[in-house]
Amino acid sequence: MKQGMLWYDSHPAKDFYTRLDIAISYFKEKYGFDPQCCFVHPDMLTGIPEIPSAVKIVTDEKVLRNHFWMEFPLFE
Repeated sequence: MKQGMLWYDSHPAKDFYTRLDIAISYFKEKYGFDPQCCFVHPDMLTGIPEIPSAVKIVTDEKVLRNHFWMEFPLFE
C-alpha cells in the first residue's frame, strides 16, 4: 500500500458489491480515473465466491473492517 484514498462504509443493509461500487465511483469522480487496486479486510470477503470488478481486490489484515483502501495508479 502506497498512496491512495481510504473509504469507510459500514451500512449493513448493503452488500459488498454495492459498497465497493460506491467507493470506486466516488474515487473516480474525485480523481478522474479508477484506482489501481482496492485493499479490504479478509473478513469482508467471507462467503463471496467471486468479485465482479475491473479494479483488483486485495485482502490485507492491516485494513480495518468496513474500510476500503483504494490505491492510486502508477503513472510512468
